[in-house]
Amino acid sequence: MKRILILLFCALLLFGCSMNTKPKSKINQIIGLVGVTSNNTIIYSADNDSDLINSIKKGFDTHKLEIKQIDIPDLRLTFINGNGKKEVYEVNYKHSVYTYEGEIYKLDSRTKKVLQEKFMN
Repeated sequence: MKRILILLFCALLLFGCSMNTKPKSKINQIIGLVGVTSNNTIIYSADNDSDLINSIKKGFDTHKLEIKQIDIPDLRLTFINGNGKKEVYEVNYKHSVYTYEGEIYKLDSRTKKVLQEKFMN
């Protein structure tokens, strides 16, 4: 009887440890990126371009600036999440800044280069 209980306990322990306790939430994952310039509209999907989308999204995690107004944006990016939520960023290359929800942020040089390569050609 002890052997059966120990075996059952070990099986439950191993099964419990092997389960993924933190599954990725598909709701918060970005599934698409739409870039709108004065000349083009370019669409990237997470199926084909997930590395590019994640690279660009990480580049927008920078510091807030105290500028009150910027020139007309060169690029409007819309990140689309799995639940349909949209995040809209407006990028101005001349000043290396972008706006998000009315706030102005500094754009890092690596992200600026990637955006210019992918959206301004």
